[in-house]
Amino acid sequence: MILRSMAIILIVTGLSLVAYNGYQWWDQISVAVHDPKLAMSIAEDWDNLNKKPSKKKGTDATFHPEKGNQIGELIIPRIGAILPIIYGTDDAQLAKGVGQYIGYGTVLPGETGHSVLAGHRETTFRRAGELKKGDKLYVKINGYTHTYQIRKMFIVDKDDRSVIVPHEKPDMSLITCYPFDLVGSAPQRYIIRADLIDSKKTE
Repeated sequence: MILRSMAIILIVTGLSLVAYNGYQWWDQISVAVHDPKLAMSIAEDWDNLNKKPSKKKGTDATFHPEKGNQIGELIIPRIGAILPIIYGTDDAQLAKGVGQYIGYGTVLPGETGHSVLAGHRETTFRRAGELKKGDKLYVKINGYTHTYQIRKMFIVDKDDRSVIVPHEKPDMSLITCYPFDLVGSAPQRYIIRADLIDSKKTE
């Protein structure tokens, strides 16, 4: 009788954990808008893979957000994604969208320097492996639309600290765990590096 009761308790506990984790996954994945038509409408040349010259300077640093605030949107036409950008990369921020790194010599999207955005491979960046060199990424932030163009993708060890460092020219890195289909803790990170090629005021 005792063994049966313990078995029932373990089954109920296991099912509760599965349900809770499933709810958390669905809650996090729901922050990403999957609307290919809307994402592609941002620019006619988003899939023109010809390399454009990068800008030498970004916009002025006049925006000072609070940690946890949504500061903008990352639009990726190739995968039809419109993703909220949250200031910070703790679990609380990554549960709400793509996280903007704070510190380590990084800057906000559009500014002169290195902007770094992180996202979970299971939610916001689950289709990051489909992106191609030359694809354009768009960031709407603080009244501007900044256009970035992907120039390379590479893989590093999860403990590699050479990725999140200052850069002299305006560029951006998207970071997510790798391999994409691995269950459990990932040993590597997938990096997408893109140059800032244009900035337009949108208001």
